[in-house]
Amino acid sequence: MAPLLNRMLAPRFQTVLASAWISKRVAAKYVQEYIKQIREQGKQPEAKREVIAFAPPIQVQVLDVGESASYEALDAINGGEDSLFHARIKQNLVFGVSDGVGGWNESGIDPSVFSRSLTAYSATAAERSFVLHDSDEADPKDIMRRAFASMRYDNIPAYGSATELVASLSLASGKLRTAQLGDSTYVVLDQKQKARFVSTEQQHRFNMPFQLTIPPTSAEPLKPRGEDAKESAQFFRPRPLDDDPKEALRIRKEIDADDFADLSSVGFDAPTDARENTHTMAHNEVVVAATDGLFDNVRVDEVEKLAERFMQAIGKIQNMKDVPAQESKATATSDLFGGLAYSIAAQAVANYIQGDLRSPFAERAKLAGYSFTGGKPDDVTVMLAWIKDTSKTNEHKTNKLSAKL
Repeated sequence: MAPLLNRMLAPRFQTVLASAWISKRVAAKYVQEYIKQIREQGKQPEAKREVIAFAPPIQVQVLDVGESASYEALDAINGGEDSLFHARIKQNLVFGVSDGVGGWNESGIDPSVFSRSLTAYSATAAERSFVLHDSDEADPKDIMRRAFASMRYDNIPAYGSATELVASLSLASGKLRTAQLGDSTYVVLDQKQKARFVSTEQQHRFNMPFQLTIPPTSAEPLKPRGEDAKESAQFFRPRPLDDDPKEALRIRKEIDADDFADLSSVGFDAPTDARENTHTMAHNEVVVAATDGLFDNVRVDEVEKLAERFMQAIGKIQNMKDVPAQESKATATSDLFGGLAYSIAAQAVANYIQGDLRSPFAERAKLAGYSFTGGKPDDVTVMLAWIKDTSKTNEHKTNKLSAKL
């Protein structure tokens, strides 16, 4: 009887989570080589010229998150000054992105250490969230708060600043909750892949986003770090929970008591400043969350067009009757969804190398009174969540009770 009960209590929603990222340094190296190949092609007779695909080396991860799918959390990535995370707590999938503030490079501080540490602490804060019932929702703003407070409590030497976007998707109700601090934003695409919600940047003024900050405590000058160092930068993970339950509780209470008053008193932002939103998600809707490297360079309508093309292809595969096994369909559709994440990130790189592009960043700069044309080279990190309502798919099968007389 227990297996049947577990089946009946299984979450109604499943999701495919696709992440794609590329650092500015890696993208620049690829673009230089790509331009070199194009020039070499131009020297060839027209009949011998070949089309050279624009295919930057973007990292992609695709996960099926559902009732029976295996799952492994991720707490940080090698994305230049960007990072991301995802974690599960009961019937909640928590995910988010962070962007280290590059201005700290001038002070010899590597922003990637801060952003990666922040996502690592956020992943752990999500997994340690107090969720009484399986179907209860995780609170993304509280996760951001406890992650940052824990970094401060542990007194780790991760100095600098970063923006952060934390999202929590309830697989029980389909409700998406978000906490956004800064210019890492997101879009909710409806079943026709049209944007039904577009979050806006949280800025003090143009190009100065809200951000979490741990200022350096040492007066000793720090040595500047090169771009190569960011690709192998170390970061910090939370300390393990104390074996003594009383001591663990004491530490948690001390972390929870942090009101960030010392930061607020000198004008720094705090997790309490994060903007919150809630969305009820429907079958086949998609969430696009990203650092500003995406939406500074790619318009929302460009994301819509890419999503429409890939989701239509996914729909055709789902409706095919001659696929030998259901697992083959699931694999093919997941691969395509990963292709969508890749293509969105690649579009950002393709756009920001165009010097005459009217990019979203250039348009915002003009509104702020600045003269700027073209795209804005940056690290690009994208996370897509494709929501599936199992009551509307053939992928979720329930056991039927047979009455016995």
